[in-house]
Amino acid sequence: MNFEETLIDINDLKDYKIPSSSDPFILSINNNKVKFEFLIKNIEEASNILIMGSGSYDPNKFNPPVFQRHAWIEDFSHTVIIYNDPTLYLGKITIGWGNGTEDRHYLKEVSEILEILLGKLNYKNENTYFYGSSAGGFMSLVLSGFLKGSTAIVNNPQTVVANFWPVPVREMIEASYPSMELEDVVSRFPERMNVIEFYKSINYVPPINYLQNVAATRDVEKHLIPFISEINTLSSEIFTKNVKIELYSDEEKGHKPVSKKETIKYIENIIAGR
Repeated sequence: MNFEETLIDINDLKDYKIPSSSDPFILSINNNKVKFEFLIKNIEEASNILIMGSGSYDPNKFNPPVFQRHAWIEDFSHTVIIYNDPTLYLGKITIGWGNGTEDRHYLKEVSEILEILLGKLNYKNENTYFYGSSAGGFMSLVLSGFLKGSTAIVNNPQTVVANFWPVPVREMIEASYPSMELEDVVSRFPERMNVIEFYKSINYVPPINYLQNVAATRDVEKHLIPFISEINTLSSEIFTKNVKIELYSDEEKGHKPVSKKETIKYIENIIAGR
């Protein structure tokens, strides 16, 4: 991965002009001593924007920023942004879920920066689509809540961070909340750890397209079922958008998302309204 990088301070973002180029580039934004990085391909004539997040990665093989599926950018006719989770800089962890630190919720700050970028690129939230699988799916579900009117497209996402495999969860807690136990984090920051708790906190549920492999039984038991059970408790005033859950079965892939070809088709069909 070799992209040109532009580094600016958050205070200069509003005056920064995003170039329109056939070549993707990394926009690195220093926000109060934390680097927020976005891989951007700006297509001026595009009607929609696709924003993608990353799942787990191996810190023994390379270092952040992590821009999973960066090679897919050329397969879309939409403007595309892939964001890195700055939580990954806090320690040798595989996933951060955008948690940040006790004082700062990095995923909320990502959403605030994206809101500025959307305005500069002249995209309405209604023409904004968030895609991700696994932890990237979790972050897409949250970001689409922050940017009201946008749509989440997810494949085998986590919806309850504490229900994921214990080791990566523990590693994230130790990096983000070194003075706290998991139970304390869940109690103090439920909106960072549980998608439905987040929707309760903002009094809003975004449009969601949820693709789940039923052969990934742990995902179904620990994330899909709790999501369905808990969303059923929301009032009709909050739960007003469509949540479409599509199930498939693939024992070989398990937790892994569907193929690149199938994923792109799924995303394109949703954006086209099919």
